[in-house]
Parts: sequence; C-alpha cells; structure tokens
Amino acid sequence: MSTPDHAAGLSGTEAAPVGTRIATAICSGSAEAAAAMLADAVEQQLGDAGPVLILAFASTQQPLSELLPGLRRRFPAATVLGASTAGEFTERGDQKGAVSLFALAGDYRVYAGCGTGLRGDVEAAVTQAAASLPARVYGYPHRTALLLLDPLAGRSEEATLILSALLGEDVPVAGGAAGDDLNLKATHVGLNEQVLSDGLVVAEIFSKAPLGVGVCHAHRPLSSPLRVTRAEGSLVHEIEGRPAWDVWLEHTREHARHSGIDVDGLDTSAAGPEGTQAVGAFLLRYEAGLATGSALKIRAPLSKLGTGALGFACGIPTGTVIRIAESDPESQLASTRLAAARSRENLGGREPAGALVFDCICRNLILKDRFGAAVRSISEELGGVPIAGF
Repeated sequence: MSTPDHAAGLSGTEAAPVGTRIATAICSGSAEAAAAMLADAVEQQLGDAGPVLILAFASTQQPLSELLPGLRRRFPAATVLGASTAGEFTERGDQKGAVSLFALAGDYRVYAGCGTGLRGDVEAAVTQAAASLPARVYGYPHRTALLLLDPLAGRSEEATLILSALLGEDVPVAGGAAGDDLNLKATHVGLNEQVLSDGLVVAEIFSKAPLGVGVCHAHRPLSSPLRVTRAEGSLVHEIEGRPAWDVWLEHTREHARHSGIDVDGLDTSAAGPEGTQAVGAFLLRYEAGLATGSALKIRAPLSKLGTGALGFACGIPTGTVIRIAESDPESQLASTRLAAARSRENLGGREPAGALVFDCICRNLILKDRFGAAVRSISEELGGVPIAGF
C-alpha cells in the first residue's frame, strides 16, 4: 500500500501445522492498567498458544513508553509493535482515549527493526530499520511487511517506496501513520521497549501461506486540477500562485457549509489547541488527490502554517497537479467493505482468521457515529473474524 492514509486489511490464514489464532482487545484507563487488562485478554483468548506478534495502538492517554514495556514483560517471546493514535477499534466497537490490541499466534516467524531521523534522511532511516530483516526463512516462503511511522516527519510516501524497493516488488507492504488525538504535535511508534518520534518501525511476517492485503478509498474530485507552484519538501506554500490555505478554503467552502463546517471560522492562532484540532480535522476531511490514470491517489494535508502554507504527510513537489477531494458517508461505508473483500480475495481461497486494520481518521470524521458500522462491516465481510486497528 503506497500510503497509510486509507483503510487496508491484513488477513491471517490457517498455517499448518499450527493453526492461526488471533486475539483482539480494547480498553481505556492508565497505560499500566491497560497493559495488564490487555495481556489478560490475550491469555484468555489464546490459551496455551503464545503470541509471536503483538500490535498495540494507543491514544495520548496511554503513552507507548509506559504501555509497551508492560506488554513486553508479559509476552517476552513476542515481537511487540506500537503506534500512537487518533481513535482505536476492534470488532467489538470503536473508542477514543483507549488502547486496541491485536495478537497473532501460529506458525509464523516475525522479525522487526526501527530507524530514526526520518525527516532529515529518509533513506538512511528506512535502511536502518530494514537492516536486520532476513531476506528469507527456510520453510516460510511468503513475506509480508508492516510499516508504522511518524507522519509529522513529512516523509510517509517516500519511506514506503524506499522500503518496498529494499524488500522487493514481491513483498506486500501495509501499515499506518501514527496519530496524537489530532493535536498534531508529536506522534510515536514503538518496537518492544523502544519508542520513537521522527522514526519508523518495520516488521516482516514470514508465513507458509500468503497473507491478504486489501486497500480502498472513496474520495472523488471536488475541485478542478490545481498546480502546486511553490513547495519545499512536505510544505506546500502556493497553489496557482496563491497561498495554499486560501485555495483550500475557496474550493471547499460551499461543500463544507453543507457539511456543517464554517471554513472561515477556522483560526488556529485565536483558538489555540482547539483551533489546531479543528484545522487538522478540516484538512483531513478534504484531502489532496493526485491523478493516476482514471483514479486518484490520496495524500493527507495535516497542518496550516501562519504563512498560509500547508504541511503534508509526504513530499509534494513543485509542479504537482492535484485536485482537492471529498467523500460521503455511503461511499465510505462501501469502500471499507471493499477493502476487506480485496484482502480476502488475496488469500487464494483460504478462510481468514482475523484482520489487522489501518484506517484514516477522515473516515471517522465523515462517518461520525456511523464509524462503528464501518468497523463491523470489515469483520462481517471476512466471516465474523476478530479485527483490531487504529
């Protein structure tokens, strides 16, 4: 998957001779209490099958630096990955201010690494993270990579493409960009006891049968084609010779008004943290689309600078032609189910045991209280299996 911006499912299949078992859990509370409750839930669901991989997705109320060590102590044989979030869910529902957990047990081999300095040297950071990953494991012919990263470094797509090139075109890559409850100040990823900002974590799952990966978004063009006329890295200063923020407001004003959003009332300097969250939610509601044939490749603007520039999760070069994109609730529900269906198709006829889901907060912002229905549709499409994600 080229970016972490929209729904993707990673489905596990039965892997002989030890059958795949998946545990999911979600809870709130302190990091210490959450780690204990989640670990108890994993042990109860997996029984005597120890997990080989655990992923914990935590709000800012449960810092990864406090959460991951507790999980690692309970499951020292497992590879433990983590990401900070802006919303958490399992097949049982979605929450805010909570931790969701996915645990995989079965006949798999898992290896992981991390890299730092993503903003300054993306290639070096990705190479560092992938350096310890083996190219093959005897008896496990299939490889699937997981990528978790800090989107505020502004190198999300670049990191994904470099990782894919390092691993080879036959290795699917799926993953997500960390969040911080829309504060847009600091996002974190973790591996075992190590927690990073301005970094990434990469894991490889070696399996005896392929894992299924599916991706789908439901955005469509709202604006006419617009050319980026001044950009620097992940900062877009001007579009069509004007401040990027002004162009965004102009092309979204009418649609936003019908959606109950007063774009002219968005002012981060006056409203402080609440204003920052409002601007972030607005930008993630109206993302950028890059034309790829007859489709759009969606890229996420994250923040507004005082100069009117927009900060993106990846580089946007000068000269890029974009279209501001939007979506509606029914399309979001349909695309969620379609992503799950695509992941199931890639299992080659095997039944899924569960799914790991990476979703964009834009779906939550569009669906609002219907987001839980989207989560349930993933599980239903895969036959009622357990799922977890953020």
